[in-house]
Amino acid sequence: MQKKRALRWCAGVAVAVTALGLGAVSGASASVTRVHTSSASCWATALTANQCGGMSALIAAAKAEGNLTVTTDPPTWANYGNIIKDFEAKYGIKILDTNPNGTSANEIQEIVGDNGKPDEPDVLDIGLTYATEAVAGEPGVFKGPIFSPYETQEWSEIPAGWRNPKGYWAYDYAGLSTIGYNANVIKTPPTTWSDLLLPEFKDAVALDNAPTSSGAGFGAVMAAAINNGGSVTNVQPGINFYKKLAAAGNFNPIEAGGAGDGPMADKSVLATIDWNYNELSWKQELAKSPGIDWKIIVPAGKPYAQYYAMAISAYAPHPAAARLWLEYLYSPVGQNLWAVGGALPVTWTTMVKDGTTTAAGKAGVPALSQAPVTATPAEVTAGQDLVIKEWASAVG
Repeated sequence: MQKKRALRWCAGVAVAVTALGLGAVSGASASVTRVHTSSASCWATALTANQCGGMSALIAAAKAEGNLTVTTDPPTWANYGNIIKDFEAKYGIKILDTNPNGTSANEIQEIVGDNGKPDEPDVLDIGLTYATEAVAGEPGVFKGPIFSPYETQEWSEIPAGWRNPKGYWAYDYAGLSTIGYNANVIKTPPTTWSDLLLPEFKDAVALDNAPTSSGAGFGAVMAAAINNGGSVTNVQPGINFYKKLAAAGNFNPIEAGGAGDGPMADKSVLATIDWNYNELSWKQELAKSPGIDWKIIVPAGKPYAQYYAMAISAYAPHPAAARLWLEYLYSPVGQNLWAVGGALPVTWTTMVKDGTTTAAGKAGVPALSQAPVTATPAEVTAGQDLVIKEWASAVG
């Protein structure tokens, strides 16, 4: 998947998640009073499961629909393969991914362009800039919101700043920006950002996907910014870093994430800057390729983590299945499976306190010496707007 990606936070889980602000939020969100019904039409606009008869009614309605359409959720991304298999086995609902290697920008295009088609995406796992754009709309292109609001049973456990106040989207998991490289070819471990400017990294360093259209690509720019004199409100130093990388001949324009581990397997890409969970899945796959020893490093300095949001299309062909999918992903079962894949689940602090984490989930959560830097949705949007404006002239 090209839109996003994350690594493992383990020793000091409490330090990492507390510093990230993942505490439980007290008090339930306001909900609209509505006659309880389990009719199919009810689920198309349900803000909560209780509005249409509760979880049992939701499960029955979703099973009756029988299908769920997702987009840009490849099996190697943050444990999606096992998450999808578990959901299908649990509920007997078949999941179709219409564009597994797409970007967050593609997701918006699919909702707008496929409206009314049977393969219209039901749900989206999307970068923050695009989530906010989907709610606000884009003048001359589409009128927002193109999401349908829904609040899962865990809604109150998500910090208020990490969810849309009207229920259109909410954070679900985060990724950590890391460097992966082929240690059989590159003998100098890139332990700092400046190491990537060394001659040894000639034509070696690629991004998951273009930072102008993907969360993972933009995360790599933000991570470079905060470690080269910038901040979450000043992304220009990150753009400047990649300009230097390109001038040194070290930037490789191949979009590594768009082709799975292919560019790394054929050695056309020797190093990547991506979310840790993507690097982890590639490491597992690349172990099967001769001459590749893929290693992963959190470079010295300030670690950067970025969340992705879940949302339901306003035109979802399977509205009950879409709502059940979100209930599953935000439940302890789904959150533990994100953790197994190396991502940091949004409700992890509450789960630790409630004792609902699994041993496998704990083992997957990244270990860091300091809490990662995160950006607000507004900061991500402002930063990505600058990248869209400046990237082509700075890097090409």
